[in-house]
Amino acid sequence: MLSDLKRAVRFLTILPVGVSKAEESRPLGYAAAYFPLIGVLFGLVGVLIMNVTVLGFSVRAFLVVLAWSILSGGLHLDGFADSCDGLLATTTPERRLEIMKDPRVGTWAVVGLVLLLLGKWLLIASVALPLIVLAPVLGRLTMVWLAARYPSARSEGLGAAFRVSIGGDQVVAATLISGLCLAVLILFDWRVLIGALSVPIVAFGFGRFAAARLGGGLTGDTYGAGCELTEWLCLLLLSAL
Repeated sequence: MLSDLKRAVRFLTILPVGVSKAEESRPLGYAAAYFPLIGVLFGLVGVLIMNVTVLGFSVRAFLVVLAWSILSGGLHLDGFADSCDGLLATTTPERRLEIMKDPRVGTWAVVGLVLLLLGKWLLIASVALPLIVLAPVLGRLTMVWLAARYPSARSEGLGAAFRVSIGGDQVVAATLISGLCLAVLILFDWRVLIGALSVPIVAFGFGRFAAARLGGGLTGDTYGAGCELTEWLCLLLLSAL
């Protein structure tokens, strides 16, 4: 348990967590059970920043977006950018996979990132505390759902290795942890349940779209894109409250 949690922290954040060789050799998919816990960490960071009342509200919201981006090492943002370039390209599934693997950034990636980050900034400023904790938790749950539901579009790579080693136990554990977080937040506002709709919408809606564009499977980039889209949609739904 502890080794998998450490792997999750090391994979999803830039925090310097020491991992032994034995722990490093353990399949990454086992750590997926604790992905939502990493989301709790991101959420708490956001709540702390939003409570720094000496700063303006919009400035605090911007700092939350900045902190989340830095703490994740831009991992999911990179996947979102690559997914924008690849999935929105008018070409064959094989060519889309090549585009997503290309380190160069295209027009769709730039446009997508600008809209995503701008949207997060505006939405965080309009969501009541401490409900913003929910967005990063559900974002990482969506990654687990996507990996478990759809096959890998590539036979090799980190995304493929992650997908092969993930199982039903990890999906159940990640869902239960997210459900516990949701239950706590219900004490503040029961309508937070509306935000939870972001997970099935992205996992099944975006997942189906992306898989169709990539020949039936997903990649590590699309997992990251799913996380970012879930955060954005969750914040949007919460702001509507």
